[in-house]
Amino acid sequence: MSRSPAARASAARDNLEHAEFYRPGTVAKVRALIPEDVLEVIDTRAGSSWLEFEYDHWLMDGVIEVLGVDDAVRCWHQSIGYLIDKPLLRSFVQGGLRMFGAKPGKILKLVPKGWSLAYRDFCAPKFTLLQEGHAELRFEDVAPEAFESPGYLHCWHGICLGIFDLEKPTDGRVAFELDAGAREALATFTWSV
Repeated sequence: MSRSPAARASAARDNLEHAEFYRPGTVAKVRALIPEDVLEVIDTRAGSSWLEFEYDHWLMDGVIEVLGVDDAVRCWHQSIGYLIDKPLLRSFVQGGLRMFGAKPGKILKLVPKGWSLAYRDFCAPKFTLLQEGHAELRFEDVAPEAFESPGYLHCWHGICLGIFDLEKPTDGRVAFELDAGAREALATFTWSV
């Protein structure tokens, strides 16, 4: 029996909490879209436990519905600065920043190692430095559920933008593309060297 893709419960709740900072009133509007039995699971699941797709997608879809796609990506983009101060990511990201400094590509290359802190069975991220000033983060074997609930892919886009910001690139740009047929998403990063 295969298990459902899942997000760490604390990460899901922290993301929603940040959405409230981003735009006050968001949490109440998102929660109003979620059935009570699902809310009970979301609210009571231990932070270190997994929140399976059947519950977590309500949060992702709700943020998209309330904020719209572009604003939701901006919200998730800005959330990285907030989330790296939370227990789930604090040691991992801040340790990487201390070790490598804020240099383009250095924190991005840690994403595949750290992905399992927040996500289980959604995809396999793979980082490649193509040349100085050009890298990609390929999300391979993306679970079909992520394409059914587009909030995930838009969230990952925002995450890529936010992590790249931590690296303080000069003239940094991020392109994010989806290929549902290949079950992939690709974030391409460019910066001046």
